[in-house]
Amino acid sequence: MEDEIPIQQENEPTSVAIADSVNNPVEPQAEVRHAESQTALDHQSRAASIIQQAWRNAQVRKSNEVLNDSNLNTNNEVVSFKTTNHESSGAVEHENSQGEVEQQDELKNFPDLSTWIKKRYLGGYRSKKDGRTFCHAFSQTPTAQEIKDAKANPKFHRDTQTKFLRNRLSQPKHDAFTQMSKPGCYVSAVYDYALYPKPYFTAEEYWKMINRKVTIIQCFVRKCYAIRLVRRLRKERDMRMKAMAAKEKRRKALEDKRRKKEIESRLHPKTNKDFEILYNGLEHWRIQETDIINNAGYSEPARLAALADLMDQEAVLIQKIDRLKIAANEENREKSIVKLLEKMSSPKKWPVLDGTAAVSVDTPNTIRARELRDLYHALNVAMLSVDERLQILLHVKYTVKEFDCVLTREIVELINREGDLVSRGRDAKSLEGLRKRISNLFLQFVQTPEFNPEAAVYQKFPDAGQSWKRDQAVYYCRGCTKYLPSTEFYLSTTMKHLGRCKPCTIKENIANQRKDDSCYGDLLRSMRKQEAQKRPLLGTPEDANYNAIALLQESDMRHLIDAIWNRQSCISAAKNMDDLVMTRWDHSMEVSPWNCILLTKAEAEKHDRSNPMDLYTDDFIRKIKQKHMAARRHFSQLPAMERYLKRHYSEDHEGRLVMKLVE
Repeated sequence: MEDEIPIQQENEPTSVAIADSVNNPVEPQAEVRHAESQTALDHQSRAASIIQQAWRNAQVRKSNEVLNDSNLNTNNEVVSFKTTNHESSGAVEHENSQGEVEQQDELKNFPDLSTWIKKRYLGGYRSKKDGRTFCHAFSQTPTAQEIKDAKANPKFHRDTQTKFLRNRLSQPKHDAFTQMSKPGCYVSAVYDYALYPKPYFTAEEYWKMINRKVTIIQCFVRKCYAIRLVRRLRKERDMRMKAMAAKEKRRKALEDKRRKKEIESRLHPKTNKDFEILYNGLEHWRIQETDIINNAGYSEPARLAALADLMDQEAVLIQKIDRLKIAANEENREKSIVKLLEKMSSPKKWPVLDGTAAVSVDTPNTIRARELRDLYHALNVAMLSVDERLQILLHVKYTVKEFDCVLTREIVELINREGDLVSRGRDAKSLEGLRKRISNLFLQFVQTPEFNPEAAVYQKFPDAGQSWKRDQAVYYCRGCTKYLPSTEFYLSTTMKHLGRCKPCTIKENIANQRKDDSCYGDLLRSMRKQEAQKRPLLGTPEDANYNAIALLQESDMRHLIDAIWNRQSCISAAKNMDDLVMTRWDHSMEVSPWNCILLTKAEAEKHDRSNPMDLYTDDFIRKIKQKHMAARRHFSQLPAMERYLKRHYSEDHEGRLVMKLVE
């Protein structure tokens, strides 16, 4: 073991220095040196640390080689150790000098690691599954510096093992002391008081007290929660009551509006629907009076006389209705003329991209139409003086004389005749017929495209005499024997050909059945409006302009409500048509004759909020299914409805209609 001692002494100074630095107290100069060395270490680069570690590894390898050589040549080394100290020291110095030379040569061949090399980015991609980044192969391979840094051993330094002590003072919140009386120190006992021990408090009593206090706290907390809950419930109740009151107010307002509209339509009818309501009421009155007379027990002559009297009363009422119709037609005609003239004279409008007001432009045609509109209104103004009337007639005459035709010559002749009669002093009442004739002829002049180019836009048949230029289809009416466009005919899902036009159908209804389809039209419009609102909410992707409800007409609604649903609610049997609505049976499918149910408004709200399979009984559901099958059998006769069914519906294994999935 004596041969290992010199080699061990060569490697010990570093550890001895570290131990001395730890055990010995640190002097002020040592602290300064330590701070300077610490600053130097902080600014030392990573490359210098790697070079130091490489040098130390070379030292270790060199020492291991010396140890191996010493073990192989033990006898020779023993002899060398027995020589004089001078010879041994010379050998050691020679060996150290030779090792330093070899280390310098090895460090010269060692790569320069003083500069940290980072490879540049050459592209790559990131995986969407796990988020890993894959770069170029050149960028992914590590550099020589990175490999050395990964394989380097932990580094220990004297400064990292040095302990620095710091003294800190802590001051308590309150200074406290105890002083008793003694010789030379008097302490007053004025404020002293005696402390007596309280009754012994066991652990069981302690936990009972804790439970009691916790119970009290829980009571107050639950009280607070209960107060908050009551306030929230009261607020929800108030909001619900306000909503119900507002809803009831809206319902009453709509009911009053409907009642006023109905009264106004009965007292001052203006449209065909209003007159249908009057004739329908007249028919109900006639049927009731006829039943009363037949059930009164009169003799045959008396019964016939009563029926004749009833017929006379009916004829009088029909005459009154006809007079109201004539007045309404005249008023509607004046309104339609004024509306038409306003449309002709209105400027052209184009929307702006930024959403501001539209751009209005007056063209020569609109300016011409506006001048003719003012002349027409001036001709119909009453209570004018003679001079003012003559000026208006003269202005109209010069406007018409610009064109030479039969119509303009007739207008000029009538204007000259009125001017002659006015100059002779005839009163205005005797000239009403002549002025009416002039007004009608001038209106015909205004509506002629040759004299007013803007009128060509608002004509039903611009090229009426040229059939090869006609774009709109024309059909023959069997009632009035006229050729009319398809918009003048009522359509139905079961009709196979166009029969009578709308005026002929209305006249036939008034003469025979006197039915009122206004309630069915309102119900159909409400169904379409509700369906348009439900489609975006329920995700129905089909086109709203082409569905089962869009193909139905008022006559179809009459058959659906009267024949299939018996004109009453399915639940409460309510028969008030103003309170009935048609809604979806299955919320996932669009409304159709085979997927609907007739309910009141309150029942419909509850039906829309719940699943019908859970809300109704099996017998009720079976009855509804039967009505759906009857509706499907009736409305599938229309070719368009049949194509719609084949395109959008299919039957499941139970024979029920199911909407096809949209691809």
